Amino acid sequence: MSDDFDFDRQAAWLRRFRSDAETNLKAFAQRLKEALPEQVTVHETKGFLSRTARTTGVSVSIGENQYKLEIAGGRLQASVAMVVRGVTLNTKTIDPADWFGRLARETKAATEHARALSQSLDTFMDS
Repeated sequence: MSDDFDFDRQAAWLRRFRSDAETNLKAFAQRLKEALPEQVTVHETKGFLSRTARTTGVSVSIGENQYKLEIAGGRLQASVAMVVRGVTLNTKTIDPADWFGRLARETKAATEHARALSQSLDTFMDS
């Protein structure tokens, strides 16, 4: 898979995401929560008389990074924070397209690490 293909796919996804940000954010947040339940927090607000909650953001914690995507003023805002032992050392606001790319790379790296760890454990158990 080339970098150009990844960029084009991310750009297309971002355009689609922005067209109905609230609905797409809710769907994206639910999908992330299903895939990474221990690492994902879905942020919601509920009006005083409202029966349903609105999804306003999602946070994903991977390693020392916390990725946050939220809707503010009808626009997507993305940030990445470095968190060590529960203390946020710094937070950078980044373009949502960059956010998606960084999250994809980090989840891929975490998946490869978990796969290698699992294979090592299988090898150890078989010996």
